[in-house]
Amino acid sequence: MPGLGLVPARGEWETRWFETLSTATYAKGSLVNFNATYQLREYQSTDSTVVGIAVSASTGSQSMGGVKKVGVLIPAPNCTAYSDLTTGITQSALSVGKRTLIYKQGNLMSYASTVMGHASNFSSIAVIVGPIDTALSRVEIAFNQDAVAFYSTSSTTFAI
Repeated sequence: MPGLGLVPARGEWETRWFETLSTATYAKGSLVNFNATYQLREYQSTDSTVVGIAVSASTGSQSMGGVKKVGVLIPAPNCTAYSDLTTGITQSALSVGKRTLIYKQGNLMSYASTVMGHASNFSSIAVIVGPIDTALSRVEIAFNQDAVAFYSTSSTTFAI
């Protein structure tokens, strides 16, 4: 487990800044979502949508106009990301085309997995699009369109 969390792989990702909860504790590379007041928080396994990937840890938030904000990479359609894998994942468990869920292990980053149970339509926010890279302990995923809170439509993008 390299511990990089999610890293953009292909496509054009937009960077936006969002207010973060003062009590939020997520790492760079973690999936993030909004709370009820549209402040960033770490993605939870009970969420069916995501906003994107945190560019920095919540503790490294930037003060903008007196408000703590974190940069988030938002995927456009057809963007992919590399996801860390936990130990013990086999090629057959995460084969190309298989739905996957994302979860957090301890106080680490977001990981792709199916080991926490069958990835249902609700919990499967991504699909495997590349083979497992055993040397780097990661796999390439694409987010399901229904799972992303909003897709990037701006011309301000971060191309991979």
